[in-house]
Amino acid sequence: MREPEERPSVPKGSGIHTIQLDLETTRDELAHTLDDLFAKFNLRLIATSRPVLFGALVVVTTAAAGFAISARRRGRGGRG
Repeated sequence: MREPEERPSVPKGSGIHTIQLDLETTRDELAHTLDDLFAKFNLRLIATSRPVLFGALVVVTTAAAGFAISARRRGRGGRG
């Protein structure tokens, strides 16, 4: 695991305004990153922009759920 980089010290003579600008920049970068993540994993967006991928995802998820249910029932020693 990488060690976090040390933040450079605030230049002498710069005050609270420099720190506020740094915080605003960091907040904007975080907001942009979160927007990108939410857009990437937005199911509505995936369904409309990549319908084949979304359909495949639904089929695979349904098959996995069905397999898990049938495996659980077989583990109990009886069917249904």
